[in-house]
Amino acid sequence: MTKWKVAFFILLFSMIAVIGLVAVLVFLPSDAEKPVMAEVEGETAFHVTATKAELNQLVSYYLEKEAGNAPIDYDVYIGDNVELYGSFPVFGTDIDYYMTFEPEAQENGNIVLRQNGLRVGLLDIPASYVLKTADNAYTFPEWVHVVPDEERIYVSLAEMKLDNGMRVKAESFNLEKDNIQFAVLLPKEAAE
Repeated sequence: MTKWKVAFFILLFSMIAVIGLVAVLVFLPSDAEKPVMAEVEGETAFHVTATKAELNQLVSYYLEKEAGNAPIDYDVYIGDNVELYGSFPVFGTDIDYYMTFEPEAQENGNIVLRQNGLRVGLLDIPASYVLKTADNAYTFPEWVHVVPDEERIYVSLAEMKLDNGMRVKAESFNLEKDNIQFAVLLPKEAAE
């Protein structure tokens, strides 16, 4: 045999050996173990902290998106209180009003807005009347419940439906300290 034939067979067997070794290494099981997901008791939540300025931006965006075509206009501003500015028609004239509410996060994650101030032009009108008129005149989201007799607005975050199935729960709503905290809850199917 000539030395070219010997060199050819050595090269051929070397290539077959390298390909075989690579194939064996690729198809052997890896010793890396997949980490085990830690079990979370209860609901899985992300905790979000916001400031009044950030919450004002969110509320403004929501009102523009949801009430963009509404014939009656109202604005919500969050300062030291939750402030509601609006107007309602009386005898063909719009009467401006301004109401302030003190917010409170409830144990169930909803928010109660207790009315604590009212201005309607120069008139002395009961807050329950203004709330009743606002409730009848405006289209509030289905998860906002105006209760004129109690002079309160209930913001039922448990009823608020997000497109991705997540839910929101208020944990703290302290406007004086500019500390507003929410929990964003994953859908139960995602947590399993």
